Amino acid sequence: MIQRKRNKIVILGTADSGKTTTIENILERKEERVTKIEYKGTTVALDYGNIVVDGKKLHIFATPGQDRFKFMREVLSNGIDGAIVVIDSLIGVTTTDEDILTELNNKCIPYVIFANKQDLYQGIPESECIKDDATIIPTIAVEGKGIHEGLLELLKLMN
Repeated sequence: MIQRKRNKIVILGTADSGKTTTIENILERKEERVTKIEYKGTTVALDYGNIVVDGKKLHIFATPGQDRFKFMREVLSNGIDGAIVVIDSLIGVTTTDEDILTELNNKCIPYVIFANKQDLYQGIPESECIKDDATIIPTIAVEGKGIHEGLLELLKLMN
């Protein structure tokens, strides 16, 4: 029996960077397609949904951003094919973001960076952990700007 390659994408980043809003926009805000595990409006385990893009079924997970849920990032990142790192442009690259980027670089996992909240601060994140050839997409997740373009860029890197 031939099995199709699964396409697992994980959305990573610090708390309140826009991960849940990003996955909602990727899934075109069809709430019935997003499974959320939240407590008082904060993701505590994961957000999940799937979508077909260019004939490929994508399983997309968004992780919690608080440091106390680092173990969930590790669990959900097991066996990923690509990642979206959402960075809050107002705050810049945090130590959590640096840990995430270092791990992705060490494991040679393709990723794109969403420089989110560009409506509040138009800047591109800088860090030694960001590869020189990294794809950085300016996004405004609450408006859906840049989200689909960034996903398509990630899919190119995953091929």
